Formats: sequence, C-alpha cells, structure tokens
Amino acid sequence: MLAERDWEQKDLVERTNLTNRAVSEMVNGKQKSYPKASLNELNAFEITDMNELFKIVEVEVEEK
Repeated sequence: MLAERDWEQKDLVERTNLTNRAVSEMVNGKQKSYPKASLNELNAFEITDMNELFKIVEVEVEEK
C-alpha cells in the first residue's frame, strides 16, 4: 500500500503516531500481533476493509 501511494515508510510515520520501528516491523512482517491503537493509526490509508492490509493464513500446530 505504501508503493501504491508512492510513500516511503517515513511518510507513514509522519502521517500517524506510529514509530519508525513499528512501521518497519509491520512492513517487514515481523509483528506477530497488532495493537488496536496501531491499527487505528492506519486510517492514514483510508481503508474500509482490514483485509486490504492483511492476509490471513492457517498454521498447523504440531501436538506434543
């Protein structure tokens, strides 16, 4: 979505209350969970459906 708007990560940081680190972790898929406050900040994208941001995948868990 950054590329679609010709934004860099720093542009998203400037348009939100997110930190450089938070944006970097989101962009690089390093966050395992997303606090509601962080998701609310993504309104900078004017998103109407969070499925535009995330791909939900099922992960099989091995039983011990």
